[in-house]
Amino acid sequence: MRLEDLARGVPGATLEGSGDVEVSGIAYDSRHVKRGDLFVAVSGIRADGHAYAGDAVAAGAVAVAIERPVELPPDTPVLKVPSTRTGLGEIAAEFYGRPSRHLYVAGVTGTDGKTTVTHMAEHVLMAGGIVAGAMSTVAFSVRGAETVNTSGQTTTEAPQVQEWLRRMVDAGVRCAVIETTSHALVQDRVLACDFDVAAFTNVGHDHMDYHATWEDYLEAKARLIDLTAAGADKGIEKTAVLNRDDPSYERLSRRSIARRWSYGLTTAADIHPLDLTMSATGSRFRLKTPLGETEVTLAVPARFNVYNALCAAGVCLAVGVPVEEIGPGLAGFDGVRGRLERVDLGQDFSVFIDFAHSAGALASALAELRPFTRGRLIAVFGSTARSDHDRPGMGKAAADLADFFIITTDDPLREDPTEIARDVQSGVSGKAPGRDYEVVIDRRSAIRRAIEVARPGDTVLLAGKGHERTMQMAEGAEPWDERAEAESAIKDRAGRR
Repeated sequence: MRLEDLARGVPGATLEGSGDVEVSGIAYDSRHVKRGDLFVAVSGIRADGHAYAGDAVAAGAVAVAIERPVELPPDTPVLKVPSTRTGLGEIAAEFYGRPSRHLYVAGVTGTDGKTTVTHMAEHVLMAGGIVAGAMSTVAFSVRGAETVNTSGQTTTEAPQVQEWLRRMVDAGVRCAVIETTSHALVQDRVLACDFDVAAFTNVGHDHMDYHATWEDYLEAKARLIDLTAAGADKGIEKTAVLNRDDPSYERLSRRSIARRWSYGLTTAADIHPLDLTMSATGSRFRLKTPLGETEVTLAVPARFNVYNALCAAGVCLAVGVPVEEIGPGLAGFDGVRGRLERVDLGQDFSVFIDFAHSAGALASALAELRPFTRGRLIAVFGSTARSDHDRPGMGKAAADLADFFIITTDDPLREDPTEIARDVQSGVSGKAPGRDYEVVIDRRSAIRRAIEVARPGDTVLLAGKGHERTMQMAEGAEPWDERAEAESAIKDRAGRR
């Protein structure tokens, strides 16, 4: 589109130079500029795009968006905005034709369960006759066709978000569900998404390396409610779906929005289960909602998936799925890759893969598996280079809840995996190395060790990597497939016995 037309739709933007140039794309990294792009000079955590604006023009950018003066070749068209971080979202949305205004959009945030709720809601929407799309840590989905998310980001930068929303509109999607992180909310990646529903799982103590306090973290999450309340009117009531059983509820429930639904396991919540029964493979309950009741049979295990189902139900009801369609839709959902994913090759012990990579998530996964484990509960896990504050907590969680565990490697980046393992081990008390736990730095060997020592009736939890397809090492990303490693270890064990 013409730069002049683009500038006209961006709040606070002023144009200097020719507005007749044709913009064919939006770029925020000078290394990835293509000829015809508008380069947006974003001030990031590690680098300031203003320092690379000249490089972007040399690489083919036809114009530059800035928030302060920079040296540029003569006659370079300039789009001045109050903030390039905010401006990136608005520019991308305008370039792609404000696609969120042609869809219902639900944002799902929280510390744990976001990915599952996102895809669970997408599944129920599709089953209920509402054509859906989703963006998550795992995949981008349009009408059920998935593209693996290899970006390394749960919520991508604004140009990618808006491009996928555009694809959804063009494909006839009526509702998009976006997994939305606190980073994305603080960095305005979803600023111009015009949400209709803001759904919350829980607010734990993750990302304390980025957010100074839990209150700051909660405030970042709460922005989703504010964005939803302020989004373009599409004829449905703006709704917040909140976890009444979580400590975040009291503060989040004070946020102003047209409609607020709570969910939880007690009758105090608007959306809750009745006659709940749990098993090793799932749960059954009667779902009570403000719009009626429906019978639910979940094929995914663990109490936290009951919470996820309640949250997803709230999202779907808010955008118009009839209550009688919610139960059948949930019944057909068979889980998300790497989220308490069962690996069953006929062995006489259970193996699960889960993305749990924080102390709280590891504790939750172990606690859920305990009631359905006849033998020992065995865990394999590590801590990432990005989670230094949580390492002793992960050791404590394993010591408190597992019968035997192996501390290993999980995305060490440039840190020494042995030092990370020592930090994790510092949180272990009352357990003897060699008897109650081991440290096996090589993750492939750690998985094989856990499979080897498993007895009939035991449960092995492989935590941390989940769906990921790479291991982030000092030398760069190495291919990794947790399920393939588990299956290989199980087959090798069977072949030796």
